[in-house]
Amino acid sequence: MKGKKPLLTSKNTMFATVLVFLLLATIIMMGMITPLIAKLTTGVEVSLEPDYFNNRTALPTAALVLLLSTCLLVGYMGQKNTLVVVGGYALLSVFFAIISPFGNLPIDVSVPIISVALMATIYKIGKALGRDSFRGKARGVSAHLIHLGILFILLGIVLSSNMKVEGTGVASLEEVAHFEGQDYVLRITGMDSSYRGEAYQQYPGSSYVTRIDFDIYKRGEYFREGEMEYITDFKWGQSYTTTYIHRGLTEELFIAPRVVDLQEGRTDIYMRTVPFINFLWGGMYLMVIGIVLLLISDRHKDGRLKQENEKKKTKGARK
Repeated sequence: MKGKKPLLTSKNTMFATVLVFLLLATIIMMGMITPLIAKLTTGVEVSLEPDYFNNRTALPTAALVLLLSTCLLVGYMGQKNTLVVVGGYALLSVFFAIISPFGNLPIDVSVPIISVALMATIYKIGKALGRDSFRGKARGVSAHLIHLGILFILLGIVLSSNMKVEGTGVASLEEVAHFEGQDYVLRITGMDSSYRGEAYQQYPGSSYVTRIDFDIYKRGEYFREGEMEYITDFKWGQSYTTTYIHRGLTEELFIAPRVVDLQEGRTDIYMRTVPFINFLWGGMYLMVIGIVLLLISDRHKDGRLKQENEKKKTKGARK
C-alpha cells in the first residue's frame, strides 16, 4: 500500500500563497476603482480613507505572511515542525490580541506573525551561506535578502502607521507652538507675504504667498530651522501649502501650515511625527543589496558558461 502524500508541501503552500496574493490584489484593486465607478455611474466623487483598505486587507496580509513563512520552512524543517512553529506564532498573535502588550491591535497581531517570517528568512540565509560555491551563496542569499527587505518594509508600515503622533498648534511671530504628545515645539521667527506671478484681474499677482520661518526645538534643545509657505492662488481659486519634512534615521517629522490669519499674524500649524521609519529605509536598502547580488551571481554564471563553451570549441578544433 502506497503511503499518503503529505498535504503540507512547498508546492501546495506556494499555490495557496498565490491564491491569497490574488485575493489581496483583488481587494486593493476594487478599492482603487470604486471611486472611479461611483464617479462614472452616479457623478458623485467618493474618497476612500486608509481605514477602508486596512480593515479589508489585514487578514489576507497576515495569512500571506504566514504562508510565506511556511514555504520557507517546510522544505527544511519538515511538515510537523513547520506546523508547530508557524501555528505557535499564529496562536501567539491571538494571545497578543487579547492581552494587547503594545496597546494597539494591528501591532499586537502583526509583530508575532512578521517575527516568524523574519526568523524563517534568516534561517534560510544561514542555509544559503553554507553552500560551497560563491554563485550558490550569492544566489541563495540575494533572494532571501529581498524577502527580508519586504518584511522590514511591512514592519515599518505597520509600526509607523499605527504609532504616528499628530497634533496642531497656534502661534504668532516670536511665539512658541506646542503640540500634544510631541517631543518638538516650534517658534515662529519670521512671516513675510508677497504677490507672485503675473497680474490677475484686480490683483498685482496671480497668487499671494506667506512665507513662514521657524526654529524647531526637540526636548527643550535647539534642533534645526525650517520654512513653509501658505499660498492663495487667485487664478484657480484655491489655497495650498508647501511643507517642511525632515527624514531622520529613526523618525520622520512633517510640518505644514493649516490656516494663516494675516490680520492677527497667527498661524495654525499641523505637525506629524512618524516613528520607526528606519525599518522602511532598511528594507529598501536590503532589497537593493539583494538585487545587486542576484545580478552578480547571474553574471558570474554567464561568464562561467561562456568559458566552458570556449573550452569545448577549442577541444573540437584540436580534434
